[in-house]
Amino acid sequence: MPASAYLAGPMVAILTIAVLAVVMHRGLQRDAEPAVPVAPSPALDDYGLLASAAVVRTLADAALIREHLHSVGIRATLATAPDGRIRVLVFADEVSRARRVVGETR
Repeated sequence: MPASAYLAGPMVAILTIAVLAVVMHRGLQRDAEPAVPVAPSPALDDYGLLASAAVVRTLADAALIREHLHSVGIRATLATAPDGRIRVLVFADEVSRARRVVGETR
């Protein structure tokens, strides 16, 4: 067997490793680029299925309103608005009832 036949195997292995190194290097470079956002960020006052039943200045007031709504069977949660005020949020189908209950307590 000629000596060149013994060199073919290692040459194929070296060439394969070189091709894999180039492919891996390019693949890793793509990951370093900043990712494009998939979806735009929602508006700051968009709470999905929830709507504001009341907006107050202090967390203590918001907690009192939330507890009062819970006592009449309305589920409520709190969210801080960008302006620093506290929003008492309820599900959209309970907004009018929650606003009536909150209005009666004032």
